[in-house]
Amino acid sequence: MSIAHLTLEERLQQISIKVVDEVRVTYEFLSSSNKLNPMQVYAKVNGIKNSIENEKYLLGEYIIKIKEGLEDKDLYMEILDNLEKIAQNIDAATYRISVLLTRDSKLDEVLNKVLITMCEKIIASITHLIEAFKELSINTKKTIEEARNIIKLEEDVDDLYRNLELKLFEKNYDDLVYVMLMKDIADRLEDSEDMIRDSANSITYIAFGRI
Repeated sequence: MSIAHLTLEERLQQISIKVVDEVRVTYEFLSSSNKLNPMQVYAKVNGIKNSIENEKYLLGEYIIKIKEGLEDKDLYMEILDNLEKIAQNIDAATYRISVLLTRDSKLDEVLNKVLITMCEKIIASITHLIEAFKELSINTKKTIEEARNIIKLEEDVDDLYRNLELKLFEKNYDDLVYVMLMKDIADRLEDSEDMIRDSANSITYIAFGRI
């Protein structure tokens, strides 16, 4: 393995860890029985998102500089773009949760539990992604195994998303804004898991090239 590959994978791990931290703040927010200050929580999430965007810019610049010696640069760029988009999704979802809690004292208990479980799955998926990066230069078979774990979790998140969507429209809410915001939160969480799956596929292709 080249120094460039090792450096790139280490920095992708670091960005992924920040994404986990961001999702964990949102998870704790949803699990807190609304005891936290919504806008203070959002400010924390937004700060992490901004840091990830900055790291993405710097690493993207690094990839461009070394692109001649990096055959799979497009796969690395796809992963990097996905991590930034996930961070932006989590930021947007947390902001909408903050808006809902500012308008009302609490979220619907059943829907809130589904969102919490979706966050748990996303945290687990990104953790597998981090492990896949760690093993890429050591044990490619382990990398592929970690990526497959993400595929299973993505299916779980899809099921949770459909469940939330069904519950949301089964119950005739008078507040259309609540329905729209809750649907958008679920959309962004589900979209984030899809992008983690796409990143897992990219890592798998990189690993296949090293077997």
